[in-house]
Amino acid sequence: MNLSSSARRPLNAIRLAATRIAMSVLRRTLPSLAASHVAIPELKALMDLMEGPALVAEAHVGDPQLTAAARRLFAATVPLEARELIPPLTMRTEPVANTWTYQNHHMNWDIEPQELVLDVGSGGWPFRRADHLADKYLESTSHRVEDLVRDHRPMYEVDLESLPFADKSYDYVFCSHVLEHLELPGRAIRELERVGRRGYIEVPTRLSDILFNFTRLPNHHRWHGLVLDGTLLLVEWSDRERREIKNHFFNALHSAYANPFQDFFDENRDLFFCSLRWRDQIPFLLIDKHGRIVDASNR
Repeated sequence: MNLSSSARRPLNAIRLAATRIAMSVLRRTLPSLAASHVAIPELKALMDLMEGPALVAEAHVGDPQLTAAARRLFAATVPLEARELIPPLTMRTEPVANTWTYQNHHMNWDIEPQELVLDVGSGGWPFRRADHLADKYLESTSHRVEDLVRDHRPMYEVDLESLPFADKSYDYVFCSHVLEHLELPGRAIRELERVGRRGYIEVPTRLSDILFNFTRLPNHHRWHGLVLDGTLLLVEWSDRERREIKNHFFNALHSAYANPFQDFFDENRDLFFCSLRWRDQIPFLLIDKHGRIVDASNR
Protein backbone atom coordinates (compact mmCIF):
# COMPACT_ATOMS: atom_id res chain seq x y z
CA MET A 1 0.00 0.00 0.00
CA ASN A 2 1.70 3.14 -1.15
CA LEU A 3 1.57 6.35 0.84
CA SER A 4 -0.77 8.88 -0.76
CA SER A 5 0.30 12.47 -1.31
CA SER A 6 -1.90 13.51 1.60
CA ALA A 7 -0.14 11.00 3.83
CA ARG A 8 3.27 12.37 2.83
CA ARG A 9 2.48 15.97 3.70
CA PRO A 10 2.80 15.65 7.49
CA LEU A 11 6.17 13.86 7.35
CA ASN A 12 8.16 16.97 8.26
CA ALA A 13 5.90 17.52 11.24
CA ILE A 14 6.38 13.88 12.24
CA ARG A 15 10.15 14.19 11.94
CA LEU A 16 10.09 17.36 13.99
CA ALA A 17 7.95 15.74 16.69
CA ALA A 18 10.24 12.73 16.82
CA THR A 19 13.28 14.98 17.12
CA ARG A 20 11.69 16.96 19.93
CA ILE A 21 10.88 13.72 21.75
CA ALA A 22 14.45 12.57 21.28
CA MET A 23 15.76 15.84 22.67
CA SER A 24 13.39 15.69 25.61
CA VAL A 25 14.62 12.18 26.39
CA LEU A 26 18.21 13.36 26.13
CA ARG A 27 17.66 16.30 28.46
CA ARG A 28 16.12 14.06 31.10
CA THR A 29 18.49 11.12 30.89
CA LEU A 30 21.90 12.61 30.15
CA PRO A 31 22.63 14.11 33.57
CA SER A 32 21.66 10.95 35.48
CA LEU A 33 23.55 8.70 33.07
CA ALA A 34 26.65 10.87 33.30
CA ALA A 35 26.50 10.76 37.09
CA SER A 36 26.19 6.95 37.06
CA HIS A 37 29.14 6.59 34.66
CA VAL A 38 27.16 4.48 32.18
CA ALA A 39 29.45 3.54 29.31
CA ILE A 40 27.76 5.03 26.25
CA PRO A 41 30.12 6.31 23.53
CA GLU A 42 27.96 9.29 22.52
CA LEU A 43 27.41 10.50 26.07
CA LYS A 44 29.94 13.34 26.24
CA ALA A 45 29.30 14.52 22.71
CA LEU A 46 25.57 14.57 23.32
CA MET A 47 25.97 16.49 26.58
CA ASP A 48 28.02 19.09 24.72
CA LEU A 49 25.35 19.21 22.03
CA MET A 50 22.54 19.63 24.53
CA GLU A 51 24.35 22.52 26.21
CA GLY A 52 25.03 24.32 22.93
CA PRO A 53 23.42 27.76 22.71
CA ALA A 54 22.25 27.27 19.11
CA LEU A 55 20.42 24.02 19.74
CA VAL A 56 16.84 24.05 18.47
CA ALA A 57 14.78 21.04 17.45
CA GLU A 58 14.22 22.36 13.93
CA ALA A 59 17.95 22.29 13.27
CA HIS A 60 18.10 18.57 13.91
CA VAL A 61 14.94 17.34 12.21
CA GLY A 62 15.49 13.84 10.89
CA ASP A 63 19.02 13.60 12.32
CA PRO A 64 19.48 9.79 12.42
CA GLN A 65 22.47 9.93 14.78
CA LEU A 66 20.60 12.05 17.29
CA THR A 67 17.55 9.80 17.12
CA ALA A 68 19.58 6.60 17.44
CA ALA A 69 21.58 7.98 20.33
CA ALA A 70 18.44 9.09 22.15
CA ARG A 71 16.93 5.66 21.64
CA ARG A 72 20.00 3.93 23.10
CA LEU A 73 20.07 6.28 26.04
CA PHE A 74 16.39 5.75 26.74
CA ALA A 75 16.83 1.97 26.43
CA ALA A 76 19.47 2.12 29.15
CA THR A 77 16.84 3.43 31.58
CA VAL A 78 14.16 0.74 31.12
CA PRO A 79 14.05 -2.97 31.98
CA LEU A 80 15.57 -5.34 29.43
CA GLU A 81 12.25 -6.94 28.49
CA ALA A 82 10.79 -3.53 27.65
CA ARG A 83 13.53 -2.46 25.25
CA GLU A 84 12.06 -4.27 22.24
CA LEU A 85 8.96 -2.10 22.63
CA ILE A 86 10.93 1.08 21.90
CA PRO A 87 10.28 2.02 18.25
CA PRO A 88 13.40 2.30 16.07
CA LEU A 89 12.31 5.69 14.63
CA THR A 90 14.14 4.85 11.41
CA MET A 91 12.72 6.39 8.24
CA ARG A 92 11.87 3.90 5.49
CA THR A 93 13.65 4.31 2.18
CA GLU A 94 10.41 3.34 0.40
CA PRO A 95 6.85 2.56 1.50
CA VAL A 96 5.54 -0.95 1.97
CA ALA A 97 4.34 -2.22 -1.41
CA ASN A 98 0.56 -2.19 -1.62
CA THR A 99 -1.36 -5.16 -2.99
CA TRP A 100 -1.36 -4.01 -6.61
CA THR A 101 2.24 -2.85 -6.65
CA TYR A 102 3.19 -6.23 -5.22
CA GLN A 103 1.14 -8.07 -7.86
CA ASN A 104 2.53 -6.02 -10.74
CA HIS A 105 6.17 -5.97 -9.74
CA HIS A 106 6.88 -8.94 -7.48
CA MET A 107 4.56 -11.79 -8.46
CA ASN A 108 5.16 -14.19 -11.35
CA TRP A 109 2.44 -14.70 -13.95
CA ASP A 110 2.24 -17.67 -16.31
CA ILE A 111 0.72 -15.67 -19.15
CA GLU A 112 1.98 -15.93 -22.72
CA PRO A 113 2.51 -12.73 -24.76
CA GLN A 114 -0.20 -13.65 -27.28
CA GLU A 115 -2.85 -14.41 -24.65
CA LEU A 116 -5.74 -11.95 -24.20
CA VAL A 117 -6.12 -10.77 -20.60
CA LEU A 118 -9.06 -9.01 -18.92
CA ASP A 119 -8.83 -7.15 -15.58
CA VAL A 120 -12.29 -7.09 -13.98
CA GLY A 121 -12.58 -4.35 -11.35
CA SER A 122 -9.39 -2.62 -12.44
CA GLY A 123 -10.18 0.54 -10.43
CA GLY A 124 -7.23 2.72 -9.55
CA TRP A 125 -4.57 0.01 -9.90
CA PRO A 126 -4.92 -1.85 -13.24
CA PHE A 127 -3.17 -5.17 -13.75
CA ARG A 128 -0.06 -4.44 -15.80
CA ARG A 129 -0.48 -7.47 -18.05
CA ALA A 130 -4.15 -6.82 -18.84
CA ASP A 131 -5.13 -6.00 -22.44
CA HIS A 132 -8.65 -4.87 -21.53
CA LEU A 133 -9.93 -3.16 -18.36
CA ALA A 134 -13.42 -3.35 -16.87
CA ASP A 135 -15.09 -1.76 -13.86
CA LYS A 136 -18.60 -1.21 -12.58
CA TYR A 137 -17.91 2.29 -11.30
CA LEU A 138 -16.40 4.75 -13.76
CA GLU A 139 -17.09 7.62 -11.35
CA SER A 140 -16.34 7.92 -7.62
CA THR A 141 -17.67 5.20 -5.31
CA SER A 142 -17.47 4.09 -1.68
CA HIS A 143 -15.78 0.90 -2.91
CA ARG A 144 -12.46 2.61 -3.64
CA VAL A 145 -10.58 5.68 -2.39
CA GLU A 146 -8.51 6.40 -5.50
CA ASP A 147 -9.68 7.67 -8.89
CA LEU A 148 -10.34 5.24 -11.73
CA VAL A 149 -7.25 4.86 -13.91
CA ARG A 150 -7.76 5.04 -17.68
CA ASP A 151 -4.92 4.55 -20.13
CA HIS A 152 -4.48 3.40 -23.74
CA ARG A 153 -6.28 0.11 -23.06
CA PRO A 154 -10.01 -0.38 -23.78
CA MET A 155 -12.15 0.29 -20.70
CA TYR A 156 -15.57 -1.35 -20.31
CA GLU A 157 -18.30 -0.36 -17.88
CA VAL A 158 -19.67 -3.70 -16.68
CA ASP A 159 -21.83 -5.47 -14.14
CA LEU A 160 -19.67 -8.34 -12.95
CA GLU A 161 -22.75 -10.47 -12.41
CA SER A 162 -23.57 -10.18 -16.13
CA LEU A 163 -20.46 -9.56 -18.21
CA PRO A 164 -20.99 -8.43 -21.84
CA PHE A 165 -18.40 -10.82 -23.27
CA ALA A 166 -18.72 -14.06 -25.22
CA ASP A 167 -17.96 -17.43 -23.67
CA LYS A 168 -14.21 -18.10 -23.31
CA SER A 169 -13.37 -14.83 -25.04
CA TYR A 170 -10.38 -14.26 -22.74
CA ASP A 171 -7.41 -16.49 -22.11
CA TYR A 172 -6.90 -15.05 -18.63
CA VAL A 173 -9.23 -13.11 -16.30
CA PHE A 174 -7.74 -11.17 -13.38
CA CYS A 175 -10.09 -10.25 -10.52
CA SER A 176 -8.44 -8.79 -7.42
CA HIS A 177 -10.22 -7.35 -4.36
CA VAL A 178 -13.61 -7.21 -6.04
CA LEU A 179 -15.74 -10.17 -4.95
CA GLU A 180 -15.80 -9.10 -1.29
CA HIS A 181 -17.82 -6.02 -2.30
CA LEU A 182 -20.64 -7.81 -4.14
CA GLU A 183 -24.10 -8.74 -2.95
CA LEU A 184 -24.13 -11.92 -5.07
CA PRO A 185 -20.51 -13.00 -5.61
CA GLY A 186 -21.59 -16.46 -6.77
CA ARG A 187 -23.06 -15.02 -9.96
CA ALA A 188 -19.89 -13.02 -10.55
CA ILE A 189 -17.71 -16.09 -10.06
CA ARG A 190 -19.74 -18.00 -12.65
CA GLU A 191 -19.31 -15.10 -15.07
CA LEU A 192 -15.53 -15.11 -14.59
CA GLU A 193 -15.59 -18.83 -15.28
CA ARG A 194 -17.77 -18.34 -18.36
CA VAL A 195 -15.75 -15.64 -20.13
CA GLY A 196 -12.27 -16.86 -19.17
CA ARG A 197 -10.25 -20.02 -19.73
CA ARG A 198 -8.28 -19.47 -16.54
CA GLY A 199 -7.50 -16.67 -14.16
CA TYR A 200 -6.64 -15.26 -10.77
CA ILE A 201 -8.85 -14.23 -7.83
CA GLU A 202 -7.71 -12.43 -4.68
CA VAL A 203 -9.79 -11.32 -1.69
CA PRO A 204 -8.94 -10.08 1.81
CA THR A 205 -9.00 -12.52 4.70
CA ARG A 206 -10.77 -12.16 8.03
CA LEU A 207 -7.49 -11.18 9.68
CA SER A 208 -6.89 -8.42 7.13
CA ASP A 209 -10.27 -6.74 7.44
CA ILE A 210 -10.22 -6.84 11.24
CA LEU A 211 -6.68 -5.51 11.70
CA PHE A 212 -7.13 -2.80 9.08
CA ASN A 213 -10.54 -1.82 10.48
CA PHE A 214 -12.44 -2.27 7.21
CA THR A 215 -15.41 -3.97 8.87
CA ARG A 216 -16.57 -0.62 10.25
CA LEU A 217 -17.04 0.87 6.77
CA PRO A 218 -20.64 0.89 5.49
CA ASN A 219 -21.22 -0.35 1.93
CA HIS A 220 -17.69 -1.63 1.59
CA HIS A 221 -16.61 -5.22 2.29
CA ARG A 222 -19.49 -7.66 2.65
CA TRP A 223 -17.44 -10.87 2.62
CA HIS A 224 -14.03 -12.13 3.71
CA GLY A 225 -12.21 -15.01 2.07
CA LEU A 226 -10.36 -18.25 2.65
CA VAL A 227 -8.97 -20.80 0.19
CA LEU A 228 -9.02 -24.45 1.26
CA ASP A 229 -7.53 -27.09 -1.05
CA GLY A 230 -8.37 -25.11 -4.19
CA THR A 231 -11.86 -24.03 -3.10
CA LEU A 232 -12.67 -20.37 -2.50
CA LEU A 233 -14.79 -19.77 0.63
CA LEU A 234 -16.50 -16.42 1.07
CA VAL A 235 -18.07 -15.73 4.48
CA GLU A 236 -20.39 -12.80 5.08
CA TRP A 237 -19.57 -10.43 7.91
CA SER A 238 -22.10 -10.53 10.74
CA ASP A 239 -23.65 -7.39 12.19
CA ARG A 240 -21.87 -8.02 15.51
CA GLU A 241 -18.49 -8.04 13.78
CA ARG A 242 -19.03 -4.64 12.21
CA ARG A 243 -17.44 -2.40 14.79
CA GLU A 244 -14.88 0.38 15.17
CA ILE A 245 -11.58 -1.01 16.43
CA LYS A 246 -9.33 1.97 15.58
CA ASN A 247 -6.61 2.25 12.94
CA HIS A 248 -3.54 1.23 14.95
CA PHE A 249 -2.42 -1.49 12.55
CA PHE A 250 -3.43 0.43 9.43
CA ASN A 251 -1.39 3.41 10.58
CA ALA A 252 1.57 1.20 11.49
CA LEU A 253 1.56 -0.36 8.03
CA HIS A 254 1.48 3.02 6.30
CA SER A 255 3.95 4.71 8.63
CA ALA A 256 6.99 6.39 7.10
CA TYR A 257 8.96 4.87 9.97
CA ALA A 258 10.03 1.23 9.89
CA ASN A 259 8.28 -0.96 12.45
CA PRO A 260 7.84 -4.69 13.22
CA PHE A 261 4.27 -4.81 11.90
CA GLN A 262 5.45 -3.81 8.43
CA ASP A 263 7.91 -6.72 8.51
CA PHE A 264 5.17 -9.09 9.69
CA PHE A 265 2.91 -7.96 6.85
CA ASP A 266 5.60 -8.30 4.19
CA GLU A 267 6.60 -11.76 5.39
CA ASN A 268 3.03 -13.07 5.71
CA ARG A 269 0.96 -11.53 2.93
CA ASP A 270 -0.89 -14.82 2.47
CA LEU A 271 -2.44 -14.33 5.93
CA PHE A 272 -3.90 -11.00 4.81
CA PHE A 273 -5.01 -11.87 1.28
CA CYS A 274 -6.08 -15.28 -0.02
CA SER A 275 -5.70 -16.09 -3.70
CA LEU A 276 -6.83 -18.71 -6.17
CA ARG A 277 -5.30 -19.48 -9.58
CA TRP A 278 -7.99 -21.35 -11.47
CA ARG A 279 -8.37 -23.14 -14.80
CA ASP A 280 -11.71 -24.03 -16.48
CA GLN A 281 -13.63 -24.10 -13.19
CA ILE A 282 -13.75 -22.07 -9.96
CA PRO A 283 -14.73 -24.20 -6.95
CA PHE A 284 -16.43 -21.94 -4.39
CA LEU A 285 -18.68 -21.89 -1.35
CA LEU A 286 -20.65 -18.94 0.06
CA ILE A 287 -21.72 -18.82 3.73
CA ASP A 288 -23.97 -16.00 4.91
CA LYS A 289 -23.87 -14.25 8.28
CA HIS A 290 -26.31 -16.78 9.73
CA GLY A 291 -24.03 -19.71 8.94
CA ARG A 292 -26.10 -20.94 5.98
CA ILE A 293 -24.63 -22.11 2.69
CA VAL A 294 -26.28 -19.76 0.21
CA ASP A 295 -24.38 -20.69 -2.94
CA ALA A 296 -21.77 -23.15 -4.15
CA SER A 297 -20.08 -24.17 -7.39
CA ASN A 298 -21.86 -27.54 -7.44
CA ARG A 299 -25.35 -26.02 -7.34
